[in-house]
Amino acid sequence: MTSSDGQRDATLLMIAAGSDTIVSTTATEEFAIRLRAGSHLIVAGSKHELMMEQDRYRVQFWAAFDAFVPGTPLY
Repeated sequence: MTSSDGQRDATLLMIAAGSDTIVSTTATEEFAIRLRAGSHLIVAGSKHELMMEQDRYRVQFWAAFDAFVPGTPLY
């Protein structure tokens, strides 16, 4: 989508691990709050490699993804 000033707009979904020891969860959340268009989710208790985590963490990622992306089951 292109805005009136000719720049592209994008809606972004940011998902961060709540117990990440590599990337600052706080910094990720502060950045995400400032987005003009988008959503963010902090998966409490999860580590950096979210997709290699336990099912209880991955299921939260996929639920957020499905709710966010058009054409997926929960959209």
